[in-house]
This record gives sequence, C-alpha cells and structure tokens, in this order.
Amino acid sequence: MDVKCTPICPFRAFYCLKKALRIRRGRDGRLIAWCEWVNDECIGYKCQYASCTRRALLPDGTCRLLIKRKAKRAPSIEEEAAQLEAEYRKLRGKLRKISYDLERLE
Repeated sequence: MDVKCTPICPFRAFYCLKKALRIRRGRDGRLIAWCEWVNDECIGYKCQYASCTRRALLPDGTCRLLIKRKAKRAPSIEEEAAQLEAEYRKLRGKLRKISYDLERLE
C-alpha cells in the first residue's frame, strides 16, 4: 500500500491552497487531479500549495492517516520497578538538597 499523499485522497482531505484543484475523469475512465492554475496534471504533495484538511500531510509527503500504528509494548514488572526506583532516588536527592529530614518521612 502506498503511503504517499495523493490529490485523489481516500479521506477527501487533500486541499490546494490556490483553490485550483479539479478532479476529472480521463478518457480511460480513471480519476485525474487537474491543476487549473498551471493547466496541467497536479503533482500532489510535491506542490508548494498542497495541504491536508486533517493535518496529516508529513513533510516527506507521507500520509499519517495511512501509516499503520505501531502497537505499544507494555513494560515488564522488572522494568517498571527499575523506573520507580530511579524516580525515588531522584526525589531523595532533591529532598536532600533542600535539607529536608528524610528519616521523618520513612
């Protein structure tokens, strides 16, 4: 599946800032994006006036709506415990800097 943004967007989100984009049918029956500003076929995401109404057009021309989402991996119990221990050490250091009595807290 192509993840590049096209003027014939499946989400109908492609937008021309010059308002010069017209979708036409070619002689073979397929859809053609036509730029009336330059009177030629639209070059899509390469055009400096290309935009996305859903703000999904990335700078390299890929469509964020077409990119498959990566599944987030749940951290293991050991990783989570190590992270909490590191946070605890950091807080202990900050409290020690302000000379707070740590023994009273424990």
